Order: sequence, then structure tokens, then C-alpha cells
Amino acid sequence: MIELVNNHPESTWVAGENERFKGMKISEIKKMMGTVVDPLWTYKAETVKSISLRASVPETFDARQQWPQCASVIGHIRDQSNCGSCWAHGTTEAFNDRLCIKTGDTTLLSVADTTACCGFLSCLSMGCNGG
Repeated sequence: MIELVNNHPESTWVAGENERFKGMKISEIKKMMGTVVDPLWTYKAETVKSISLRASVPETFDARQQWPQCASVIGHIRDQSNCGSCWAHGTTEAFNDRLCIKTGDTTLLSVADTTACCGFLSCLSMGCNGG
């Protein structure tokens, strides 16, 4: 697959082997690649809407450059490993970025606290088993 991507004439990126997965079994890797979603819980759009933007969109945008005082927060990549806590990562990290942009506070908020403190009855989360 790496060779296929890297030899494709229209590829805009370079593929490579991630050090994290070297020596792992496929079954171990699959545990980190998402969750099984109950088909009854999926949302199916009935119509597709198209919108047109009235403003121009820049060719590139990097929030770390737009708010350099928050680059250490915005550019901080966390690792959820095989914990199905993408819901906690997404919400905590988005709030963390916005808090820094608004206040300049570069303290990293705890995704682990969000994962652990949000129980099933309070916010319909099951910790590492999804949310």
C-alpha cells in the first residue's frame, strides 16, 4: 500500500510505516481503529443540500499560526490508544483550543478526566467503550 501511494503521480503526501504499529499483530491494530456502531444508531440523511459560501476561503489555514500564543495547545496531539474515547478527545481538545484562544491559558485540560467523569447516566458515555 505504501508503494502504491508513493508511486501514484497525483499523490499529495508520502506514505510510510508508523513506528507505533511495528511488530504488532493485525488483531492488536484493529482494536485501535474504531468502534462497532449499532446500525440502529446511525443517522441516514434523506436529502443532500448544497450551499454556496459568500465569503472567500483561504487556500491554507493553520490555527497555530493564527494564534501563535496557543500553538503548544492547538498543536498538541494526544493518544487515545485502544480506548474508544474519541468523543472525550474531540470535546476536551476543542474546548482546550478555544479556551486558550479566548484567555491565553495554555494549561492542557485532561481528556482522562472527561473520559472517567462522564458516566452513562449523566451523559450517556461508557468511558473507553464509546460515548
